[in-house]
Amino acid sequence: MTTNDPVSRMVRAWTAFDGSLRSGGGFDDRAYDALTAAWCACAAEWARRDAVPRLGANVLVDLFPATEANAALYQGEAADRIMRAAYELHALAGDCVALREEDG
Repeated sequence: MTTNDPVSRMVRAWTAFDGSLRSGGGFDDRAYDALTAAWCACAAEWARRDAVPRLGANVLVDLFPATEANAALYQGEAADRIMRAAYELHALAGDCVALREEDG
């Protein structure tokens, strides 16, 4: 993998988004936008594959539980916004591994 392939971009964006939440820095809109764009790029690339790269799968596994856990660090609207993002990211992750029509 190169440093500019979709998986590498997704990992960098995930690290920035997750790190901001975990450190108490709050919801980083730029990191979230970069993350959703990177997920969409991964979904497009992975649609042609039968397997997800290990690094991508690693983030897929952590995406929802880590974001949900980060939401617990916040209160009120901030926590609600993070939970909405967790569900949006979960849906994008599902798109990344969706079966092709011919897969049944």
